[in-house]
Amino acid sequence: MKKIINQIGALILTFSIASIFWGCGKPKDNASSESGGSGGKPKAAASVEVRAVELASVEEVKDFYEASPKFFSIKKTEDIPDNLKWEDGLDEPVFSSPNAKQGGTMNHYTGDWPRTLRFVGPDASGSFRRHILDNNVFALVHEHPETDGYIPAIAKRWAVGDDKKTVFFELDPNARYSDGEPVQVTDFFFHFYFMRSKHIKAPWYNDYYDNKKFLNITLYNTRVLSITYYKAKPDVITKAAIRPVPEHHYEELDEDFLKDYQWEFEPTAGPYEVKKENINDGVSITLTRVANWWADKKKFYKNRFNPEKIRITVVREPAKVFELFRKGELDWHGLSLPEYWYDKLPNDAPEVENGYIHKAQFYNDIPRPTWALRINCSKPLLDNQDIRQGLHYSMNWDLVNKEIFHGDFERMQTVADGYGGRSNSKVKAREFSVEKAGAAFAKAGFAKRGADGILQNEAGKRLSFTITTGYKRFSSLLTVLQQEAKKAGVELNIEMLELTAGWKKTNEKQHEISFGGLNNSVELYPRFFEPYHSYNAYVEEGDKLYNTDGSLREGVTPKPDTNNSTLTADRELDKRIQQYRDAEGLEEITELSHDLIQRLHDHAGFIPAWAKPWYRVGYWRWVKWPEGFNVRQSRDMEEFHLHWIDTDVKAQTQAAKKSGKKFEKTVRVYDQYRK
Repeated sequence: MKKIINQIGALILTFSIASIFWGCGKPKDNASSESGGSGGKPKAAASVEVRAVELASVEEVKDFYEASPKFFSIKKTEDIPDNLKWEDGLDEPVFSSPNAKQGGTMNHYTGDWPRTLRFVGPDASGSFRRHILDNNVFALVHEHPETDGYIPAIAKRWAVGDDKKTVFFELDPNARYSDGEPVQVTDFFFHFYFMRSKHIKAPWYNDYYDNKKFLNITLYNTRVLSITYYKAKPDVITKAAIRPVPEHHYEELDEDFLKDYQWEFEPTAGPYEVKKENINDGVSITLTRVANWWADKKKFYKNRFNPEKIRITVVREPAKVFELFRKGELDWHGLSLPEYWYDKLPNDAPEVENGYIHKAQFYNDIPRPTWALRINCSKPLLDNQDIRQGLHYSMNWDLVNKEIFHGDFERMQTVADGYGGRSNSKVKAREFSVEKAGAAFAKAGFAKRGADGILQNEAGKRLSFTITTGYKRFSSLLTVLQQEAKKAGVELNIEMLELTAGWKKTNEKQHEISFGGLNNSVELYPRFFEPYHSYNAYVEEGDKLYNTDGSLREGVTPKPDTNNSTLTADRELDKRIQQYRDAEGLEEITELSHDLIQRLHDHAGFIPAWAKPWYRVGYWRWVKWPEGFNVRQSRDMEEFHLHWIDTDVKAQTQAAKKSGKKFEKTVRVYDQYRK
């Protein structure tokens, strides 16, 4: 059942506090020290006061906490270390525009109807999720997108303990969810109950938030908590800065979680929410700005998240999407693909010449999204390393760049480009070579071509594979790869699905080769455990997975809903990945990262495609931006919500279109972060 209305057996743990300490290491008064205040009167009661923790949970949640007493701790205010050096990030620079205006509706699209509004579980990782979670979530603190520093979010200040593994956070007393309920310190206890639950059917989250990576969470009072990470990592603040999960919304989880919450939006501390009346089934979903949003006037959130509404309409055909954009029914459209930048919306297009649509190219500085072919190493033939390496040599990415991308893109070199010194610049992607492909395939027994030119072995088995994708806009690209691969004796069949269906098949590990791109978080060093450790490839572990010689046992079970889309499983690689996870010093992390990148290159389950150090966008002139357009670490134009809709300019532009009035043509390149 969805909720327990009567909280039978509620756990009440109350610690009397004789006095509240106001000095270093102890919580401050109830008013926010940050300039700007709370952003208007909240819907719910007053700010959360500093008092003893009263942890009220239903029986199942209580049992979960009590089963891990070393992990879940409640202490007293006086237990907060006195020597903590608290930071609040308020000396970091503002990156929004003082000229921003609130209001208006941002018209966006999605290529497929989302299968759920859940943040976790099956079908929750589709492209729609970025609107309701990735670009909308509020964690304890956020990384500053220009300076690599930290800025307050749910927490107003933070401090790293002497062990360099424990991070202390003091919550902003004004933080509250979209339903008006205040964010409680106990919601961070509940975060771990939620993320470790088998009912959410999310192995990645189950693993990431287990008690091997996170060692302890302690509540000191209704404002202060600490989270202990398993190692003193250089970016331990980022690792510990989790988001709250509203216990009052869920209370507990059971086997009906997926069904009960399929279309129920979780209350958010972020700026936008989805109300049931704004879901037009199969047609559109409209996000609305939370009334009297608590962070509206905070230093780093003022003049951001400006549109009052974000209407996301389902448009399945890319050609139709572009048509709607040119009509002004969609406010912007990505132009990173050269066919859009040069051909479909050239600089002399009427809308551009007349100044109605502006064009911008922005150079960013981030770990690059991993556009690639991901080979399912569990499938017949593809479990052979020689064949995988041969496939690398069979893909003519240089020709793709020349014919499809006008030579504007770069070749991605490894599984982890863009991490500074942690990337391995000595490893280079394999070039297109019929000769080298043939040599690799011959090692696997495929040396003879059939009448159709496709290589086959002595048993007559052909080198034929299917590429699965949901990216219809890249159909011409895949056609180039298909034609060029045939020169190397490989038949590629293209399975073009709807975007969500394409990812679903990959997540279920039913693909042979999957084509797509995954965004990487802006982090100090790359992740290897999630995409390449055997734990995320197969259900079995250890000796149940590997034979004594290190090979995989017969009949092992692929694990669905993880990021190991290549089903990489190698005992020695597992050991090195674990060493990498355990490393604390940046020098050791760098050395191991280089080694892992080389090993994964040799393994050849990941065929890197392209990288671009910029993104391009066309937008109607009523969409406005800060002077420098965006921030250094923005992955796309909307991630940090710095834009706004000028409704007066929109009315002016629509009238000008009818009368024939023209405006200044605007095509700009923002290269302040170009390397």
